[in-house]
Amino acid sequence: MKKHRSVWFWFFWLLIIAILSFGAYTAYLAMMPTRTNFSTTTPSQNTKIDLTLNRDQLNALAKTYLTDDSNGKYQVKVNSDNVVANTTVTIFGQKLDAQLTMDPKTTDDGNIIMAVQKVELGRLDLPVNVAMGYIKAMYSGPKGVSIQPDQQQIALDLSKLTNKNGWTVRADQFDLKENRFAFTGVMQNAQ
Repeated sequence: MKKHRSVWFWFFWLLIIAILSFGAYTAYLAMMPTRTNFSTTTPSQNTKIDLTLNRDQLNALAKTYLTDDSNGKYQVKVNSDNVVANTTVTIFGQKLDAQLTMDPKTTDDGNIIMAVQKVELGRLDLPVNVAMGYIKAMYSGPKGVSIQPDQQQIALDLSKLTNKNGWTVRADQFDLKENRFAFTGVMQNAQ
């Protein structure tokens, strides 16, 4: 004699199979890798970021950078008509205030040339080329700063000064009168 099963018995097993199937399908979807489509770049392309600062922002950046990298020995202030660098020097055991007044210009390759207009030691104006010769002999700053007494200028090689983690910065505009300082950050893509 054959035992007759009720409809509820078959619904119960159908429900159990549906729950197990749904659980297996959900686990399968959870274990599959995501399908994210990223745009690919060729290794020769660089990532660029444009940055425009005003005088206050540039002064804050210079203060932070010089404090971190040179232990606060130099203070640089960008004014509306020049750039002034202040420091203290020791001559014959005496600490004296020194000040350089400079006129900055950008170069075609994104660096900055600071033409030195005036060098003061205390209240005494010094001949620029003589003072810069002394500064060059005593200076122990970053490799990207080149003191050139014969041309009465200081060259800032921004690619050497700002080379951190593959990033470099180039100067596009350094306009004191218009209070506009534009830079481009360039990241060398990994190959």
